[in-house]
Amino acid sequence: VMHAIHLLGNCVNITNTSRNNEFFITPSITIPAVFELNFYSNGILHVFIKEAVIACSLHAIQSRRYRNGTSGASPSLISQEHLVRKAASLCYLLSNEFSVSLPCQVIYQVCHESVERLIQYGILLVAEQDDQEDVSPSLTEQQWNKKLPEPLSWRSDEEDEDSDFGEEQRDCYLKVSQSQEHQQYITFLQRLLGPLLEAYSSAVIFVHNFSGPVLESEYIQKLHRHLISRTERNVAVYAESATYSHVKNAVKVFKEIGVFKQTQQRKDTILELGTTFLPQSNRQKLLEFVMSFMVL
Repeated sequence: VMHAIHLLGNCVNITNTSRNNEFFITPSITIPAVFELNFYSNGILHVFIKEAVIACSLHAIQSRRYRNGTSGASPSLISQEHLVRKAASLCYLLSNEFSVSLPCQVIYQVCHESVERLIQYGILLVAEQDDQEDVSPSLTEQQWNKKLPEPLSWRSDEEDEDSDFGEEQRDCYLKVSQSQEHQQYITFLQRLLGPLLEAYSSAVIFVHNFSGPVLESEYIQKLHRHLISRTERNVAVYAESATYSHVKNAVKVFKEIGVFKQTQQRKDTILELGTTFLPQSNRQKLLEFVMSFMVL
């Protein structure tokens, strides 16, 4: 432990109490230190990433329920199908940050298996049969893929054609365990994706004032400066949200989903707003989509 602390150098602060001669180790909150610690921590993020996606998707569904209310269903019941699809859409949004599936796997299947794993852990509980029958079927019939512009659809046409995974499976309803230990674990998982989601939501807000055409390299620099400024002014919840790699990946996924359209001029890439996102309302929908996963 002491060797590891020595290697971290100025990234951590060490204090001790004269009374018991106990040592306390806390992370440094300077921007260079935060970025370095974030770099090291990324090495273990993949261990929890699938469960973290499910936990953030749970929050997105529950927060929407509380805002809009429920009709004919217990507010504590969550459609497993809805949860899996919500998680798959988050995986698609963050696909440049991590990969949850092998090339031969469908994201939907991986998310379904992750939900099943949380059921095995006892964090998610399958509702009793009587509760299942009382749930309004309208919850599973909502057109989730129509909440956002078409490019945000998480599943490709090829996946729809080549995979019938889950087509014959009956949807079931889940409850979240209320034990303190499980609630703390869910909160831990949700916070793991906090820096990423804050970076992407801030990037969407930055798009609200987009004026183009602009060089992609110039736009990335401006966006990065904006995120750094948020951290310096203590506006950011997570200082590591200003990491340069998050900026590049956010712009990349924005191009993939149609926020930006790009044209090549010699060696430069020029960005303009895509037709779908010219209306401010669609940019607002994208922001609401990203922020729905965030635990503030």
